[in-house]
Amino acid sequence: MLERVKASTSRLSSATRSPHFQRWSPIILVLLTTVFILLGATCFYLFERDPQEMTVRKWYMNLTVERRQFARSISSRIFNDTRNLLIIIDREQTERVQTLLVESLKRYEDKLSIVPPSRREWSWVSSFNFAYSLLLTVGAGFKVPVTIGSQIFAIFYCLIGIPLFYSTLALIVYRLISPVLKWPSLTRSRRFVLMLAVFGLFILWTLLIGLCLYYQVLNDFWLSIFNAFTGSLTVQIPSPVHITTCGVLFLNFAATISVSLLLLILLVSLSIFFPKELLLQETDKAVEEKLERLTPPPKFQVIVDEAGESKLTTTQ
Repeated sequence: MLERVKASTSRLSSATRSPHFQRWSPIILVLLTTVFILLGATCFYLFERDPQEMTVRKWYMNLTVERRQFARSISSRIFNDTRNLLIIIDREQTERVQTLLVESLKRYEDKLSIVPPSRREWSWVSSFNFAYSLLLTVGAGFKVPVTIGSQIFAIFYCLIGIPLFYSTLALIVYRLISPVLKWPSLTRSRRFVLMLAVFGLFILWTLLIGLCLYYQVLNDFWLSIFNAFTGSLTVQIPSPVHITTCGVLFLNFAATISVSLLLLILLVSLSIFFPKELLLQETDKAVEEKLERLTPPPKFQVIVDEAGESKLTTTQ
C-alpha cells in the first residue's frame, strides 16, 4: 500500500513538472477556483434559503402582533385606562380606532427607516457574493450563516478556498510580470521606479472605486474613500443596507484587482532585493536551453587514407 502511494506521488510530481502542465496551470487553477466558488455559492444558497424565509415570515408576524397589542394598549388609555368601556359602548368604533392607530404606527415606522430582513438576502447572487468575499477575506460581519451545517461548511470552505484563491491570483500575476522583470535592461533602479508606478496605479484605482461609491451609493465623500481603501485592503466593504447586490459584486471584483496590484507590488519588491532567487536562476537556465537549441549539431565526414583505413572527422 505504501509503495502504491509513493508511486502515485512520484507520477503526480512528474506530471506537475511537465512543460504542458506548467504552461496550462494558470488556466487550470482559474477554472478550479471558479468551480469552487460556484459550488460554495450553491451550498450556501441551499443551506440558508429556507431558514431565511422562515425568519422573514416570523419577523413580519411579530411586527403585526406588536402593532395590534400596542394599538389596544393606547386605545384603552385614551378612555381613562378602562379596558372594556369601548367594547361595551361601541365595538365597531373600538376596532376603527385601533385600525387607525395601526396605520399611524406603520407611517411612524417608515419615518424611522426600519430595515426588515429581506427574502433576497440569501438569493443565489447574494450567496455568490458571500462565497466570493470569504475567499477574498473581505470583512462580511454584517452577514453570517445561521444554520449549523452552513457554518461547518464555511469553515472547511475557507480552509481550502483561501489558499487556492490567493495562490491562483499570485501565479497569474507572476506569469504576467515575470517576462517584464527578466528584461536585461531592467536594472534595480528601474525596478524600483516600476514598483512606485504600480503603487501609484493602486492609489488611482482605489480613488476611482471611492468616486464610484460616492456617486452611486454613498453621499459622503470621505466615507466613500474610506470604504474604498478598506475594501481594497480586504478589510471590509459597505453594509448591504447602503448597497445593492450587484454593487457588492462589483466591489468584490474591484477588490480582486486591488489585491492583484498589491501582489504585483510585492513581486517587484522581491525582484529588487532578491533578484537571483526569484528570477535569474530561471533566466540562466532558459538561456542555456535556448543556446542548446540554437547550436547546430556537429557534422562528421568519413576520410579513407592510402592504407584503406577510414577515419571519422568533424567538418566546419
